[in-house]
Amino acid sequence: MPKPTAKPLKGLAVTIADRIRTAIVDAEFEFGESLSEDTLAAAFDVSRTPVREALNILQMEGLVMIVPKSGTYVFTPTMDDIAELCDFRICLEQQAVTLTPVEATGSTVVELKRQLAAMDQAITTGDMQLYGRADTAFHLAFFQNCGNRYLQNAYSRILGRVASLRTHLAIRAEGEPERSYRDHADMIMLLANGERASLLVILAAHILRTKDNYLNAFRQLSVKVGTGRTMRLRRRFALTD
Repeated sequence: MPKPTAKPLKGLAVTIADRIRTAIVDAEFEFGESLSEDTLAAAFDVSRTPVREALNILQMEGLVMIVPKSGTYVFTPTMDDIAELCDFRICLEQQAVTLTPVEATGSTVVELKRQLAAMDQAITTGDMQLYGRADTAFHLAFFQNCGNRYLQNAYSRILGRVASLRTHLAIRAEGEPERSYRDHADMIMLLANGERASLLVILAAHILRTKDNYLNAFRQLSVKVGTGRTMRLRRRFALTD
C-alpha cells in the first residue's frame, strides 16, 4: 500500500504572483507602470522563468498586460472599464445577497461586523490601505454563504481589479471613507433585521456612487509610467538579512 504523500508546496511562480498582486492592489505600482522581468528576478533572487509564469498568472486576472516585444505593464483601466466593472459588481453582489439562506445570515453578519471594525480602526489611524483591504473583505463576505460556486468564481475573477481600483482611486474621492463607512454600517443593520429588499437598494446605490467617485478621480489622475522606481521595487520585494 503506497504511503500518503505530503501536500506539495505552493509553486514559486504562485508565491511571486501573490507578492506582485499585493503590490498592485496596495498601489505600490502605478497604473501602466512597466514591470521588468530582469528587475523582478533580481529582487526575488530567482531566474526569469518563475517571474514570467507569475506575470502570466496576473495577466489572466487582468492585473497586468504583456505586450510582445515591448514588455509587461500594470493594467491601465479606461473609463468604460471602470463603469462596466462597477455595474457588474452590482449584479453579482445583489445576487449573492439574494441567494444567501436565512439560516446563514448570522455568520455573514458576524464577518461583516468584523470587517467594519477593521474599517473603524483604519479611519482612526488614517491607514487607507487597511481600509481598502477591509472594504474588499466586507463585500467578499456576501459571497461566503451564497451557495453558488459559479457566482463566487465570477466575483473572484474580478476581485483583483476591484481591489486595485479601490486603493488607487477611492482615496481621491471627496467625502470618503466616511460615507462608505456609514453605508457599510447600514448594510449590516438591514441584513441583520431581514430587510433584504432595502439592503439591495442601498448596495446598488453604494456601488453606483463608488462608480461616480472612481470616474471623477480617474479623470484627474494622470497615468504615469514610473521611470525612477527600480530601487523602490527592489526594496519592496528583496529579501533582507
